[in-house]
Amino acid sequence: MKKRNLMITSALAALALTACGQKKEEAPAIPSVLDDGILVVGLVDTEDRSCFRIVDENGDPFYSGWEPEILRQLDEVMEECTLEYRVAKDQAELISWLNTGEVELAAGAFTRLESYNGQYLISDDYGYGSLYIVNGKNAYLDTLAAFADCAVGVSSRIPAGSLAEMAGVENVVQNPYADMAQLARDIAGGVVSAGVVTEDEMLYILTTTELKAAEMRSTPQVGLVFLAGVGQEKLISWVNYAIDLHFYYEAVGPQDEEEE
Repeated sequence: MKKRNLMITSALAALALTACGQKKEEAPAIPSVLDDGILVVGLVDTEDRSCFRIVDENGDPFYSGWEPEILRQLDEVMEECTLEYRVAKDQAELISWLNTGEVELAAGAFTRLESYNGQYLISDDYGYGSLYIVNGKNAYLDTLAAFADCAVGVSSRIPAGSLAEMAGVENVVQNPYADMAQLARDIAGGVVSAGVVTEDEMLYILTTTELKAAEMRSTPQVGLVFLAGVGQEKLISWVNYAIDLHFYYEAVGPQDEEEE
């Protein structure tokens, strides 16, 4: 029996050595979404600095804000590509479009979350957003100190690192929320005493309820980014180039980097 076990072990070792000696096949490269000359971009009208809808003197609607301005810069520098736009009702819809390929670049005031790593390619930060406390009492409660030992709703769009740095967060009971309408109902109903949300979420709550809000004091801002599918490094390099051009007016483009 021992001899048989030894023979089996030796055979497995030989098989392992053979496998180690074989060259591992590399995964095929993912085609660039820029190859067809059209880049489909998804937007969300967040009604804040990131993206908002306005009407020109002729009554024609168009979008302005950080994201549309960067995208117009992207359209100018990517001469071989034309940008087409689709407007989603919220981030969840836009993410679903990105997952199914209905859009190839997502611009929806996305915060830099660890959960996006490995799922999407993330651009450089194009801006920073403040965080807000929403409550039913008044618009002057700008720290969590007023809610010690209370349940507080926290937007799932706030990065864990930013949440951990909030003064007084260790003294509240954190309840995560992805649905801002539900958070507003729970604040009004006393299920939670307040909510900590991003800027566009705050604006949504204020325009749909009678709740109050204040920008949080002494709290780090969160980075805002574009998202693209895994394997679209060329696209993200162009987006980063447009971000640099928009803010700094001078930058080294992706083509120049490749030449080096």
